[in-house]
Amino acid sequence: MSDAGRWCLPDPARKAHWIAMNSNSYGDGSTRGFDKVPPDSYQPDPALAGYPPPQAPQQVGPLGDGHAGPGQPYGQLGPYGSPAYPPPMPVSTSALPEVPRVYQQMLRGPHYRWWKPLLCLVLVLPLALIMMGLAIVPVLVAGLLSGAPDLVEYTVRTTSDIANLGPIGFIYLNLTLIVLIPASGLSIWIAHGIRPGYLASVAGGIRWRWLLRCVAVILPLWAVYTLLGVLVTPFTSPRPDHWVTLLVIVLLLTPLQAAGEEYFFRGWIMQNVGAWFARPMVGLVVSLAVSAAAFSTAHMSPDPWVLGTIACLAVASGLAAWWTGGLEAGIAMHAVNNMLTLSIVVIFGGWSQAFVRSDTTGTPLMLLLAVVVNGSALALILWQAKRVGLQRYYQPPARPVSPTSVPPAPAYPLGHYPAP
Repeated sequence: MSDAGRWCLPDPARKAHWIAMNSNSYGDGSTRGFDKVPPDSYQPDPALAGYPPPQAPQQVGPLGDGHAGPGQPYGQLGPYGSPAYPPPMPVSTSALPEVPRVYQQMLRGPHYRWWKPLLCLVLVLPLALIMMGLAIVPVLVAGLLSGAPDLVEYTVRTTSDIANLGPIGFIYLNLTLIVLIPASGLSIWIAHGIRPGYLASVAGGIRWRWLLRCVAVILPLWAVYTLLGVLVTPFTSPRPDHWVTLLVIVLLLTPLQAAGEEYFFRGWIMQNVGAWFARPMVGLVVSLAVSAAAFSTAHMSPDPWVLGTIACLAVASGLAAWWTGGLEAGIAMHAVNNMLTLSIVVIFGGWSQAFVRSDTTGTPLMLLLAVVVNGSALALILWQAKRVGLQRYYQPPARPVSPTSVPPAPAYPLGHYPAP
C-alpha cells in the first residue's frame, strides 16, 4: 500500500512519516499493510528545493518583543515569525480598586480584607500621638529661650490655658491637629497599601483649582453667617495683647489645621468605615454618622446645641466629600469658618471665647443658623461640581487586552506540488 501524501512532505520529514506508518500500534504483530520501509537514499522532490527559506536566529525577550532577555516558552517566536505561545497577562499588584468607586469605598480594592480598617485604627492612634508629642518641641524651645525657671510648669501652662492662649500655645494647638494629615495618610498606606493622595480625592491628590473655586463660592455666605453669629452671641472678652502675631498665625496655620481635621474626621473615618459595607449608600450613612459623632465629641462640649452646630459642619462636609469625590469642599468650608471667626475675635475681641470648651453653651437659634448656612453652602458646592463636570468616582486605568488567538504558522502549499 503506497501513501501518496508522503511525497508532499519535505525531505527531512519523509523518513519519520514512514516510521510512523510502519509502527504497530495494535500490538498483534500485524503491520496492517504498512510493511514497506523507506529507501536508504532517495531523491528529494525538486519542487521543495530552497523551502523553507533560511532565517537568521533571533534572540527574543520574555514577551517576544525582539529584545534579548531570559529564555522562556512564552512569547518566543516560532520558525516562521509567529509566537509559539500567547504572552502571559500581567498580574496587577496595585491595591487600588479595579472598578469605579465612590470616595467612601476607595479602600475596597482587590487586596481589601475586613480586618484592615481595624489594623489602620491600631496604626493611626500611635502615629498621631507620636507626632503630637513632637509638636511640643516649639513650646520647649520657647521656654528655654525665655529663661523659664520651671520648664515643665511653663509647658503645661502654655498649652492648657485655652482661655488665655498665647502665640506659642496657639502654634502648639494648630500643630497637634495638622499632624493628623500625615498620620491618617501613613496609616492607610501601611494597612491598605493605597498611597495617601487618594485620601484627599479620587483623583489621587488635592484638586487645587476646585478647592479655590469652593472658597470663592462660599466665602460671601460664610462672612454673613459669621457676622450674624457675633450678633446673636456677642463676645465680651477684650482683644488679646499679641493680636498681630495671633492674626498672622491664623492666616498661616488655620487652613492647615482645618485640613488636618478633615483628613481624619472625614477622610480617614469615611473611607475605613465605608469600606466595611458592600453597598455604597449603606457605607455612606454609617460613615457619616460615625464621623459626625466623633467630630462633635472631640470638641468636648456636652451642650446639645453646640453638638448639633458642630455636627452640621461634619454632615455637610461628609456629603460634599461623597458627591465631589474628595475633601476639598470640606476643607474650604472648615477653613473659611475658622479663619473668619478667629480673625474677628483677634481683631475686635472675644479671644477667650473663641474655642469650644467643656463649659461652652449654645442656643437653638445658633443651631438653626448652622443648618441653613451649611445646607446653603453644600447646595452651592454641588451646583458648582455639576457645572464643571467634576470627577466623582475613582477611575481605574485601562487594563491590557489579552490576545485571543495566535496566528498559525504558514502551511505548506500542498496544492502546488505534483502528485507522484
